[in-house]
Amino acid sequence: MQRIAITNQKGGVGKTTIAAHLAAGLAQHGHDVLAIDLDPQGYLMAHYGLREDLYRSETDNLALHLVGESDSPFEDLIVSTEEGIDLIPSNYDMRGVTDALHNARNRERRLETLLSDLPEDAYDFVIVDSPPNLGVLTDNAILATQQVLIPIQAEDSSLDALDMALDEFEEIESAFGIDVEILGIVPNLVPRDGIADSTLETLRATDGLQNLVLPYEIRKRADIKYAMRHGQTLYTYDDESDMIPVFDQLTNDVEEAVH
Repeated sequence: MQRIAITNQKGGVGKTTIAAHLAAGLAQHGHDVLAIDLDPQGYLMAHYGLREDLYRSETDNLALHLVGESDSPFEDLIVSTEEGIDLIPSNYDMRGVTDALHNARNRERRLETLLSDLPEDAYDFVIVDSPPNLGVLTDNAILATQQVLIPIQAEDSSLDALDMALDEFEEIESAFGIDVEILGIVPNLVPRDGIADSTLETLRATDGLQNLVLPYEIRKRADIKYAMRHGQTLYTYDDESDMIPVFDQLTNDVEEAVH
């Protein structure tokens, strides 16, 4: 079971778009995929058309499992999607998890412990969509997966955000004695203009990033927004989109990186 977190503490970089389409791409390639919406905003649920039905559900939910207040099996949270992906949805109660775990023991390893309850062969891939900030939920995503993809935008602030993310990985590695593998840095929501192209050129030439920043980019497209509005990924909304081959390439690269 390969576990991958989609993470960047900077908001607006399209983490959920990458998570939703990577999970869908892997499913298109015949893999059994579990997606986990660890973001209290629940946007991954929206990409799969489930936010309206499940976000304010008062039944058992992910937040209760993370804070240790549920006696139900973790796998009972899993719901099916029309994309052929299983999903553990977020919930309104996720907004209180960070405070609830403030002084809790092993608070950074709650998701890792929950995933250990699943049979190792239950899924080929687990994709975790993390929140747009540094904190205990993002730490949970990183510790539970130890493999990350980092979406970035082609703008000047991206390098600073990357520095913060890399520092966070180093701190987690030192504190918990693990190695966090960066599978790639994914340029996302890239407009067609000279500034964006110049920024990407700078990022790809930066020491330490040359082999991490992927040689292609997810371009800013209206059909991606429309797909989310319809509760779908491009694979079901518009499989003729020019971004489908790019998402397929990302899927191929991830498969190659973990095997």
